[in-house]
Amino acid sequence: MNKLNNIKGYAMTELLIALLITGVLAGSGFEFYAKMHNQTLAQDQIADMQQNSRASIQDIVQNLRNAGYKIGSHIPYVINGDSLYVFYNNTQPVDTILYYTAEYPGGEFDHLDDGIRPLCLMKKPNGDTAVVYSEGISFVNYTALNPSTVQVTLTVQATRSDEDFNQNDGYRTYTAIERVNIRNANL
Repeated sequence: MNKLNNIKGYAMTELLIALLITGVLAGSGFEFYAKMHNQTLAQDQIADMQQNSRASIQDIVQNLRNAGYKIGSHIPYVINGDSLYVFYNNTQPVDTILYYTAEYPGGEFDHLDDGIRPLCLMKKPNGDTAVVYSEGISFVNYTALNPSTVQVTLTVQATRSDEDFNQNDGYRTYTAIERVNIRNANL
């Protein structure tokens, strides 16, 4: 009988202190996980923006380099605001590629202000139906530095805001600039 009287359990105070310590550790662990998860998502978006801008600008650069190929006295390109017409001869007497920006279909980003609303870069070859070539474009500019050199500036933005980024309403951007020497321009 004496053995039963010597068995002691945990006091309510000890149990509450253990629960408090466990709660603090679990809360800080979850906060750390959530912050690292958000950083991973932000880095994925940055990588996607960079890849998107590189792929888009490389296609524009490749077609601009072909501008004027085998078309004689025809003009090699026309810049009209944020639109670019490229002319060359590949499959037709004069192949035409038109790059321009348009708003997203369906109003997905209508809740954003005009300055941060992303656009689609459209590509329309030879008068065919225009297709969405690239998404998340916030700015595109074509500048003729001289008759045979064009500078292409393309800014891509994230499609999801980042709570840790304080500029541009939380939307990260990436700008790529490329100068193109038009080799085939008969100038």
